[in-house]
Amino acid sequence: MQLLDDCWARVERGEPQLAVVWGRRRTGKTFLLSHFVRGRRAVFFGATAEAERVELRRLREAVERDLGPEAADLAGGGFASWEAALRFFAALARQEPLAVVLDEVPYLAASTPGLPSIVQVVWDHLAPGTRLLLVLTGSAVGMIERMLGAGGALFGRPTLRIRLDPLDLVSARAFLPDLDPAAYVEAYAACGGYPLHLRAWDQGSSTAQNLERLAATPGGLLLEDAAGILAEELPTQGGYARVLAAIGRGRTRLSDIAAEAQQRVEGPVEVLVRTGFVRRSLPVAAPRRARPLYEIGDAYLGFWFSVLYPELQQIAAGLGPQVLERRRQQWQRHLGWVFEEGARAHAVRLVHRGHLPQGLVVGRWWTSSGTPCEVDVLGLQGGRTALLGEARWQGDPLGIRDLTALMAKVPRVPEPLPNLLYALWGRGGVDGRARAAGVLGFGVQDVIEP
Repeated sequence: MQLLDDCWARVERGEPQLAVVWGRRRTGKTFLLSHFVRGRRAVFFGATAEAERVELRRLREAVERDLGPEAADLAGGGFASWEAALRFFAALARQEPLAVVLDEVPYLAASTPGLPSIVQVVWDHLAPGTRLLLVLTGSAVGMIERMLGAGGALFGRPTLRIRLDPLDLVSARAFLPDLDPAAYVEAYAACGGYPLHLRAWDQGSSTAQNLERLAATPGGLLLEDAAGILAEELPTQGGYARVLAAIGRGRTRLSDIAAEAQQRVEGPVEVLVRTGFVRRSLPVAAPRRARPLYEIGDAYLGFWFSVLYPELQQIAAGLGPQVLERRRQQWQRHLGWVFEEGARAHAVRLVHRGHLPQGLVVGRWWTSSGTPCEVDVLGLQGGRTALLGEARWQGDPLGIRDLTALMAKVPRVPEPLPNLLYALWGRGGVDGRARAAGVLGFGVQDVIEP
C-alpha cells in the first residue's frame, strides 16, 4: 500500500506511473488493488478471457460504473481497440489524476495478441504532465516476467514492480492469531501463505476438522485450488503433475524423480524451477559441482502433492477421512519440513538481531560422500562452521540425547570452529538438562514470532 500510495503522490504531481503487480492466484492482488483505489478516481477492470470485442464492451461498462455516465459518453458507443481505450484514459488524466487497473492482463493478451506492445506504444507517447496511474496485474507469473524481461515489450517501462508471493510463516500469523502456536503451524502447513486459504481456516475448530472440511471433502478449497494455481503456469502436456507428485513423495534427486515419474524430467524440472513451484537446493557453502536436491518450495502445494494428490479419487468418492488417516505419516513428514524451514528462518532473524554472530550465513547442509549426513540448520562464519542446529517436530522436549546426536555430526561439517554453537528447535521445546549443557533451545513460539 505504501508503494502504491507513493505512486499516486507522483501522479498527482503530474508524473505518469506504470505499475505491474503480479504473483500466483490467491496471493491478494485483486484485494490489495481494490482497497487501494477505494475513494480515488479510478477504473477497475477485471478481465475474463473472453473475445476482444466483449472485453472492450465490458471495459466501457466499467468506465460508466466507476466514473459515471458522463465519462462513458465521452467514449461514444464503446472502444474500437485497446489502443483507443488507453488513449481515452490518458485524455481523461490530463487535468485530474486517474488510476486504471487492468486485472489479469494475460487474459487480455490471449484475446489481443500484441497487447503489451500496444501498452508500450501508448505509454511512450503520453503527453507530458499526464496524471495517469496504469496498473497491470497478472497471475501467470511466467508471462508477466517475459513481458518485463529483456526483449519484452514492457522492458524498462514500469515505474513500480510488485511481485506478491505467498506469505511466510511469520507474516501469515496475522490471519490466525487465536490459534496456539503448534496448531498455527499445522494450519500454515496445509494452507501455505495464501490469504484466501488462511481466512477459510476456522480457528474454533481442530486441525482435523479443518482438514476434513477444506481438504478431504469434494469441493473443499484446499482440495480444489492447487489445480487452478498450477494451470496458470503449466501446460497440460509434459508430465508436470507426475514430477511434482514424485517430489512430494520425497524423491529429491533427478534420477530418483525420473524413476518415480517414469519419464525424462530434466526439461519439466527446469520449467518448474523457473515458475517457482520447485526449488533447487544446495547445501550452504556447497562446492561448485555439488548435486542439488529438488523440493516443492510452497507449503500448500507440498501438502497437496504429498498428502492429497495420490488419493484424489478416494476423496472424490467420499472417503476423505479415511485418506487423512491413511496419509498421517506423510502429513507428519510435511509438518517436519515446514518446521525446519521455520527454524532456519528463525536463525536468520537471530543473526539480524545480534543474538547470533554477525555475518553468519545460515542454511541447510548435507553430504552424501561416505556415510550420508544432514544438518537442518548450519551457520558458517568465514567459511567455517560456527553453528550446528537440529529441528524436530515432536511433542516431547528435545534433550541430551538429541544434543549428543547433533554433536556426533561435528567431524563431518565444514571446518568446525572450536567454540561451536549448538541449537535445538522442537515442537515441545528443549528440556532443562540440554539447556544446562549449553545448547540454545527454542520452541514453536520462537519460530513463529517476528
